[in-house]
Amino acid sequence: SAWVDGERDLLKNVPKIRHIPGVIVQGRYDVVCPMESAWALHRAWPEADLRVVQDAGHSATEPGNTHELVEATDRLR
Repeated sequence: SAWVDGERDLLKNVPKIRHIPGVIVQGRYDVVCPMESAWALHRAWPEADLRVVQDAGHSATEPGNTHELVEATDRLR
């Protein structure tokens, strides 16, 4: 996984991107990428905005996730 392996370990490399604005969108019911992953990333990158979607799972096409992703894209453009 790009999140936790070798040179591409996102958590280990967060210091390289902390200066970049970011948003972490996490579905509350996501069983593919559990909440612990988003929370670990947010702890490593506290400048990123963590958005937990209360009625969503893993898919970006779920309405709540889509809403947060579009909002994040609009804010960051």
